[in-house]
Amino acid sequence: MRRAFWRMACAALALMGGATAADACDLALVEGPQTVRIEYNPFAVAPTPGALDVAFENRGETDCDLRLSFTDEAGIEVTSAVLGEVGVQFRPRESSGVQAADVQKGVFQYLLTAGAKGVAQLDAVVVQEAVADAGEYGVNLRLLVRNIDGIELLPPIPMRLALQSTPRAQLNLAGAAGAFGTGSSVEVVDFGEAVTGATRRIFVQVRANAPSVLSIRSEHGGVMHRLEKAENATVVPYTVQLDGQNVDLSGLWATSIDPPRTLAGVALPMDFVLGVITGQMGGNYEDVLTIDISPS
Repeated sequence: MRRAFWRMACAALALMGGATAADACDLALVEGPQTVRIEYNPFAVAPTPGALDVAFENRGETDCDLRLSFTDEAGIEVTSAVLGEVGVQFRPRESSGVQAADVQKGVFQYLLTAGAKGVAQLDAVVVQEAVADAGEYGVNLRLLVRNIDGIELLPPIPMRLALQSTPRAQLNLAGAAGAFGTGSSVEVVDFGEAVTGATRRIFVQVRANAPSVLSIRSEHGGVMHRLEKAENATVVPYTVQLDGQNVDLSGLWATSIDPPRTLAGVALPMDFVLGVITGQMGGNYEDVLTIDISPS
């Protein structure tokens, strides 16, 4: 009798253990990230984030209450990364079902109901604006998937976070020196009544994330033409200096420039000086300058 009772007790314990295992969260990775890429334009109003989508399946009979976090290659948990002096953090995508944990910074909650498939969605966003040199920057990370008790449900998922900084350069004309885009915009340099040696100054504001080429072309080769048509019409000569350099307006003029890697960039003085005014026909005179900049 004692031997029979012992066998029945063992069978009952085995049955109870099997039921617990069947009810547990049984998580499977359906599709994981390989590279999360941020196409970074430092001069955009709102830089485009990089998408992180991780597909899971809960094959168990209870809900999986997941905790997602990141470590570096050494296994140290990280809450952000710096790529080319640009700070990046992960944030839940709006209406994705992922939520930032209330207490633990850099930890995200995601609930996957029993038998369901789902995609946890996060965005890698720039949180520290900087003008990184053009190029690609990257760091290898691991995504940890744990339950509410801190138990790992899957092996760490390797991934790469990359930031692509495409060569960019921007130009703005202003009536006064200052940060990029400040001050009045300049479209017309007006000398008023023409007088020999009259001068006007504007500023060419430049910002770029790579060495660049600034070019200037004069429509009339460095002279202003009379707007009112007439036979034997006269012209008004003038000269231009950019940041102390004489600009040859007889053809396309270009110079290399490498502004500081800041959002303000650099303001280069551009001086216009009228040539000799003697005997020209009365009237209005004009020339058109085309100023351009592009990464070299």
